[in-house]
Amino acid sequence: MLKFALLGFLLRQSMTGYDLATVIRNSINFVWPAQLSQIYRTLAQLEDDGLVVSEVFPQQGRPDRRVYSATEAGREAFGSWLGELVTELDPIRVPFLVRFFFSGSRRPQEIVTQLRVMRDLHVRQRDRLANELPGYIAEFAAENNVNETDPVIWDSVRRAGEMNAQTWVDWIDETIERLEKLDENSPPST
Repeated sequence: MLKFALLGFLLRQSMTGYDLATVIRNSINFVWPAQLSQIYRTLAQLEDDGLVVSEVFPQQGRPDRRVYSATEAGREAFGSWLGELVTELDPIRVPFLVRFFFSGSRRPQEIVTQLRVMRDLHVRQRDRLANELPGYIAEFAAENNVNETDPVIWDSVRRAGEMNAQTWVDWIDETIERLEKLDENSPPST
């Protein structure tokens, strides 16, 4: 999936690996996070496969700047991927929920403490998606040659992330309320 995300961004404009990391962090990171090392590994593979090319620009007193561009083969591969009809749901893997599933052996207050930490994380993500990302979307759209549909789609993806984060907050609040009703003095089951 990362290779197609990188191709999609590179079809908009040529970028360095660092530029790609920044644009991912400010756009799709909440649905497809990528570390800089993953991005560079994937760019190298894309270049080996002839889907991107790079050009090195020497810099004084700093590492050389390597700028990547999508090739025609990259455009075709991206177009083919984009045109594939999605007919199945992607499996959802949430390590926290696996851990939570088995947490019945802990005292309810210990579980609530963990849930409050998770709630704070989801509130921060929701707020970032609601307050920061619309500006990034508008800025990226203004700086690049985009059609009128792109910003609407990008904002719809952002909104899905915001709604997902709020769903987590609601679920956590409900679960905390249920756990707090349990007798704190009852021993945990084993």
